[in-house]
Amino acid sequence: MPGLGPRLVSSTARFPAMNASENLVAAGQVFSTALTQEPKLRTASVATLCRSAVEASAKTIWLLGDTSREVRRARCLGSIEGEREYQSADIDIEAATFAIRTDEARDAEYQRFQLRNQKFNERLEAITSLPESAREKPPGFTGCVNKAAEWIDENPPSDLFGELSHLGMTIPTKSFYSVGSSFVHGLRWVREYMQSETDLLRLTLIGFATAVMMTECAVALFEAQSINAASAATRAQNYPAGIAGMVATWSAKYQ
Repeated sequence: MPGLGPRLVSSTARFPAMNASENLVAAGQVFSTALTQEPKLRTASVATLCRSAVEASAKTIWLLGDTSREVRRARCLGSIEGEREYQSADIDIEAATFAIRTDEARDAEYQRFQLRNQKFNERLEAITSLPESAREKPPGFTGCVNKAAEWIDENPPSDLFGELSHLGMTIPTKSFYSVGSSFVHGLRWVREYMQSETDLLRLTLIGFATAVMMTECAVALFEAQSINAASAATRAQNYPAGIAGMVATWSAKYQ
């Protein structure tokens, strides 16, 4: 589609999963370094990173979860359109900054800013010119998290939960996302759940478990839709071998 670039669905859904993976790796690094060098758990930092991983991976799952190509495309278009509020605000901030800059790099950077602004307007025009039925508005950050967890419960991979399988994904995800958000926004009520080292360790482990499961599902779902009978044998597996079963199970839904 003009103005939106090639591979609209895959390029839109891939970035949140990549971002989730990056946050999850960083959470592991923070936890490992703090525990071995201080030693401390750094629960607030780990929970914040895990919460970011949950939120980003949930977006990929919401974008790709439906078996209808038309629905997946509509969700990606609606997601891109929904970002305009955030990017429009950033464009206004950049414009105000350039208005007062006098440094030597200002003119060259301003040209790049104008190019970004032009691409933004072209992308938005291309999307808003479509019928409303071709665009599905995202259900908000919390809504995406809830819907992604529900989708996993409705399409459970056999080897995901292990001994936690009786809990499913929806309730643990809602619980951790609530607690993780309190760290992000500095809400003091979470301190009532941090009265001992056991409490801290419990929150840390729940954060990792939720983030790992959600991120693995997002990556597996993306990969499941990136392969077909012709490419399955030759496509590089840029994901842990442990989720290959999920990829195989879900790929059958999207052929």
